Order: sequence, then structure tokens, then C-alpha cells
Amino acid sequence: MQTQLITLNQTHPLRHLVLWPHIEKEEDCIIDIDHRDDAFHLGVFVDGELKCIGSFFAMHSPKISFEKQYRLRAMATHPDSHGKGLARELILHALEILKEKQQDVLWCDARIKAVGFYEKLGFQQIDEIYDVPKIGPHKFMWIEIN
Repeated sequence: MQTQLITLNQTHPLRHLVLWPHIEKEEDCIIDIDHRDDAFHLGVFVDGELKCIGSFFAMHSPKISFEKQYRLRAMATHPDSHGKGLARELILHALEILKEKQQDVLWCDARIKAVGFYEKLGFQQIDEIYDVPKIGPHKFMWIEIN
């Protein structure tokens, strides 16, 4: 398993397969903030194949009171690689990068089925459940960067 920075275009296949199969074309699986200067995209490779991705952006949420915040979006693991520790490795690698960037917190809108995963990594949550159109129920979660 190898975790490294990847290009935006490398995120498209897994975003399409796992997160947004309702989008017609793989290359249209983009987020409006993907091209920001502060954005970075990580990937976890197994035997040379990209199996897990996540995108990170400097974004402030009023739900938490930290000064320097980053947001995780569009994290996905290939279905044949669930439960193998790839997403955990990706988050831990991102936290190291964010620590170097002197950030205070990483937050995300977690799909309900992923809440337990984030809890095991030490993320806290706000109890409110909210719906993301075409995607489903989510919870706001965050972790302080030490």
C-alpha cells in the first residue's frame, strides 16, 4: 500500500464508480472547488492500482470554532478494497500533511454509513442528521490535528 498526492483527473474513476454513479460521464465527477490553489488530492495504491481517494480543501465551517480548518470531500474506496485499511491510511496521511500546513482541524460531511469509521479515527460529531440531495443522510464530523 502506497499513499501519495494524485491529480484531480485521477480521482474521477473512483468518484464515478463509488460516489456519483448517477453522473453520466466520469470526467464530469468534479467539485466546484477542485481547482482551488489550496486543494490537494490523495490516493492509496495497492499493487500499482488506485484503490482509495480523498480531496482536501481549506474551508471554514461555522459549526466549529477553530481558526485553521480543512475539509475532506469525495473520499471513496474501490468496492473490492473495503475493510483493508486504505481509507484509514489515507486519513492518517492527510493529517500529517495538514499538520505540516499548521492546520487546526479536518472536518467532513460524513455519510451515515461511514460515521463509525470516522469515530474509530477519533473524529467527533454533531448529532444533527441532514440530507444531501441525490446522495443521502450525513453527519458533520471533525478531528483536531495534533
